[in-house]
Amino acid sequence: MSDPKETELQHLIFGSILVMLLLAIAIIAFFVLYQKRLLKEQRRLQKVKDDYQIQLLGFSISIQEKERVRIGQDMHDEIGSSLSAIKMLVNQLPENDMESRRLIAGIKDGLSNTINDVRKIANNLFPSVLAKFGLADALRYHVNVLSASNTLKIDMAIDTKFDLSFEYELSIYRIIQELINNVINHANAKSLFITLNQTAEGILAIVKDDGCGFDATITNDLIRTGIGIKSIKTRVAAMQAALKITSKENSGTLIEITIPLNDGKDQK
Repeated sequence: MSDPKETELQHLIFGSILVMLLLAIAIIAFFVLYQKRLLKEQRRLQKVKDDYQIQLLGFSISIQEKERVRIGQDMHDEIGSSLSAIKMLVNQLPENDMESRRLIAGIKDGLSNTINDVRKIANNLFPSVLAKFGLADALRYHVNVLSASNTLKIDMAIDTKFDLSFEYELSIYRIIQELINNVINHANAKSLFITLNQTAEGILAIVKDDGCGFDATITNDLIRTGIGIKSIKTRVAAMQAALKITSKENSGTLIEITIPLNDGKDQK
């Protein structure tokens, strides 16, 4: 038979080990829970930070758009009207000889070109067609204007009706507008295809060209080509949209933008 003192010592040692194991398990459990809470808090703070940055982006874009609208309307109403009045006065000038007819014709041509330029700039600053007729008609009008002065062939498949607020439509219009400009200025493309559809989940915008393309994995190349222009990224971020760029050198570029509808429903 074992000595009672030895048995008692063994029990004491076993109990001490058990207590130490339980204490170690408790410390580990506390550490794991603490880490989980810490990570959760970090994610919460990061979300707050991201939401705040998105709000700042949206606020910044809103201020810029209001200023563009003001300048565009002033150009259309004030400068455009003044130039048109001057043209009417020029039309009343007497054409007594060949030299005066030549000078007056030159002034008329110059005024007509200036009026057209003012209208184009005013429309770029504030697309009045968008305000009056909606996103689909505004994009078609913009493409028609570009086609009149550019050899790029642009085809579109666009929903005829969008259930969106004006601010949301304006943001989408600006994104498509900038993407088209980038293709014209950088892609050396012959044709461009634009798809814009609204589903229950959101807006899907696809812009595809057959231009020179680029290595989309290289950030510097993305900036050099103009495809990653800051205004597009800013608007995409402010709308919490997803931007996907697929491109290879000499194989054209495909850009897909998925825009959620959480804040875009018509609120008129």
